Amino acid sequence: MHLLYCLLLLVLFSSTLIESAQQEIFLNEETPIGTIIFDLNTLSPSLITYQLLESSSLLSFNSSTNLISISKRIDRDTLCPNDDTCSKCQITIKFYDMFNYEILLLIFNINDINDNSPIFSSNTYSISLTENNIPGIKIGLSKGEDIDCRDNGVQLYELTYILNGHIVISSINLVHQQNQTQNQPFYLQYDSNSELYLIVNQTLDRELQHEYIFTVTANDYSHTVSSKLILTVLDVNDHTARFSQSVYPVNISHSTLPGTTLIKLTAYDPDLDHNARIYYSLLTIDGANNKNDLFQINSHTGELRLLANLSHFDSKKIFKLIIGASDGSNNAIPALTTVYINMIPQSIISITFGSNRISKNSSEVFIEENLPNATFIAYVTSDEDLQVLPERNNRGFFIQKLSENSLTLLTDRSYDREIRSSYDVLIRSGTNERSFRIVVTDVNDFRPQWNSSLLNINIESQFMILTLNAKDEDENQNGKVGYRKTGYPWPTWIDLVDNKLIINCTNETDNSCWQNLLNDELTVDVEAYDHGKPELSSIITLRLYHSLSRNLIIRPEYILIGVGSVLGALFILVALILCICCRRKDRKSKNIIDDNNPQQKIIQISSSSEQSSSADSLYGSDKSDNITLETAASCHLVSFE
Repeated sequence: MHLLYCLLLLVLFSSTLIESAQQEIFLNEETPIGTIIFDLNTLSPSLITYQLLESSSLLSFNSSTNLISISKRIDRDTLCPNDDTCSKCQITIKFYDMFNYEILLLIFNINDINDNSPIFSSNTYSISLTENNIPGIKIGLSKGEDIDCRDNGVQLYELTYILNGHIVISSINLVHQQNQTQNQPFYLQYDSNSELYLIVNQTLDRELQHEYIFTVTANDYSHTVSSKLILTVLDVNDHTARFSQSVYPVNISHSTLPGTTLIKLTAYDPDLDHNARIYYSLLTIDGANNKNDLFQINSHTGELRLLANLSHFDSKKIFKLIIGASDGSNNAIPALTTVYINMIPQSIISITFGSNRISKNSSEVFIEENLPNATFIAYVTSDEDLQVLPERNNRGFFIQKLSENSLTLLTDRSYDREIRSSYDVLIRSGTNERSFRIVVTDVNDFRPQWNSSLLNINIESQFMILTLNAKDEDENQNGKVGYRKTGYPWPTWIDLVDNKLIINCTNETDNSCWQNLLNDELTVDVEAYDHGKPELSSIITLRLYHSLSRNLIIRPEYILIGVGSVLGALFILVALILCICCRRKDRKSKNIIDDNNPQQKIIQISSSSEQSSSADSLYGSDKSDNITLETAASCHLVSFE
């Protein structure tokens, strides 16, 4: 019993000694296959034989040289995918030392390198925020994921956007938790829970700007990746309806017909959709709010119409109407305006315009382009016959006569401001005259135009800035042109800032620029858009090339194609010659019979005696010689038999 106990202790003690012999080696991932990473001969001055006990398919052991090398690609991120802290990722090999009779344990610690780029889950993210927000609100963002260890992961985030025509960049360093841009309207924040946030540091107003576009960039100091972030500002009902004028005068006569549209009122609400829907109401007439039978307003369009004949109001000179407009929200305070309807004598030319936009002296009336044909322009009355000038065809309106002394003017076409922006009207009644001008106002119906659909650009220097210039015939915001990238992803050495196309072919940025241009030309698409509603745009294709690449008319591939074509033609020619000669050789061998007598060769012509005699008469007795000589002269390859 004591002997068994001693043997057990000896075995345990020996096992402890054997397992204690180990060696740690540090190895970078992605080390090339075939690289020798350890020499077992360095462990002892004498040559020792090792028996491999346990190994990995990633490593190879040469028992003759005692060298250990890499046999397969070592990717730490695949080998140890759950090692988030990057604390330990090892490959173990176990040997038996045939000299010292012990087990040798080699532990290879795999070091991480920065071989992976950060990745965003999407190229574009969309977020929304209600206007009138409290400054400092946090909006969670998707981070750039990097499967490398923390030291080789994302180190820096940048937020880029345009504010008041200037490019603003807000950055945050994850290692030092530094952010020097917290006083900006928008900046990034990275909290202790490793979450990324967009901080909105100002109160947003949808009526001032309804959308913000950002570029979020993740950088691990070796790779950079970007994603687009769109912030949409949602509308709240924070505005009330407003009239453009507090007082509207309307002139009519006692003979104005019932059903006539006196004026069209328009109120504005800068809110969006249902928050901007306007409802009109006639509140009082001459201070009384009782129901009336004289005037009516359309609650949706704001058109004020005459309902009854006013001929029995001979002594009445003016009507005062109070019109209200509201956006339909609960407890909304309506906007108010006053309409004075003046009863004028018939001896005066009275003009009531359909548009609510007229100049102070009523010399101009403003009408939007693209309105339908027969849009109401004005209602005209007088006590004498009316004459409207000019009377030519292309005057911009036509006349609808209501009576001897009243008429309406309607548009004779859908106006196009880009073709013609104004029309003059002259009205005569007896000795009286009144004139006004129809001014066509702009709507966004003209897309930005390029001089051509394709623009060739010769890259002559390493750094170039080109100014893009698309034209929009519209006015104000409708004619303001912006530019953006479109189509396939652009090379990194081309950028677009406002209307500036920046081409940067310096080696510090991208040393493949010149190589790409010399090999072939490159095309990119630029979209020009306006700032109107709805937005209109057009696209131009920019073809970038270097003049040297065009001068290289004879390229190496063309030379190879030419040489190949010549060799192919020669091969076909030689094959044809061989074929012809072989066929003639076969014919000759049929006619020549060798009887194994070296002194006698007979040339026989396999034909009948009639054919022979006729042939002799035609060719003479030298026919066989002529045939033989011709055959021999035609093909010298017979001597190769």
